[in-house]
Amino acid sequence: MSNLFRGRSRGAPGRLDRELSELESQASEASSGYETQFLNRAGNLCVEAGQPARALGYYGRAIDAYLESGRFGAAEVLCRKVLEIAPQAVRARCTLAWLALGKGFRAGTRSEIGEYVRAAERAGQQELAAKQLLMMAEATVEVDLREEIARHLLHLEESEKADRVFGRVFEERNGIRPAPVPDEGKLWTKLLRAALMGPVELQQQGGLQTDEDADALPSLRREGEA
Repeated sequence: MSNLFRGRSRGAPGRLDRELSELESQASEASSGYETQFLNRAGNLCVEAGQPARALGYYGRAIDAYLESGRFGAAEVLCRKVLEIAPQAVRARCTLAWLALGKGFRAGTRSEIGEYVRAAERAGQQELAAKQLLMMAEATVEVDLREEIARHLLHLEESEKADRVFGRVFEERNGIRPAPVPDEGKLWTKLLRAALMGPVELQQQGGLQTDEDADALPSLRREGEA
């Protein structure tokens, strides 16, 4: 057990709520990017108190804050911590897939995307997953990875969306359409926006944007957030 929890009385009536309230106050007063330490601690306290579902809310907010402040490595670490608590967590899988995509086409990228698709399928979120996959296909210049994404779309019975991805790949390979030029800045912007989208924003997203449409993506902050 870490020092954070030593001497803690989990049975003390109302103690957890009081501690969480204090941490919430500290998080709201912290400078942007520094609220994560309080959100993380709140999540840890909930886990120790045997309330993992409550912890996930705090960890999710901390992940958002890490992403918004460009601390992608910290976001990845916390996503993996979330999966230790809730292996079925779809959003953590989605964020890891986007972070892997942002690092470039590596061996782990296919694996992370595949894990996300399987988690979304188990949770009955195939439609939302299809929209994320379309944005992933648009965000990468790697032909092989886009074909892999299209196969996932076929598996999700999204044949029309899969055909759109396969069609672009075909046009590029046959010189009908120029191959996209890698732009790391745009990739990370798309990654950030996609990873922070809530279900409502994602439902409104059409997928397969053009570069000119990039600025039309939904706001980074969800409804109800300051």
